[in-house]
Amino acid sequence: MARAEQKIKVKVESPTSEFYVEVKASDKVKDLIKIVKKVWGSDYMLLSHNSVEMKGDQTLSTYGVKNGSVIKVTVFAEEP
Repeated sequence: MARAEQKIKVKVESPTSEFYVEVKASDKVKDLIKIVKKVWGSDYMLLSHNSVEMKGDQTLSTYGVKNGSVIKVTVFAEEP
């Protein structure tokens, strides 16, 4: 029987605020973006992990995201 993938807790931070979210390493970056949009309400943002820009169709594990990782968010007022 396959073991359910464990959730990991990551910190999402911008220059002005932060929050924690539970995700799976196999989740897509675009799934995390949806969560961030709900919190910050912007359609225009850039996510990065270890100074690497994250692309929406990749999984979080592609970028080495694991429990305790920090995702940096740059939010734009309009389309960059």
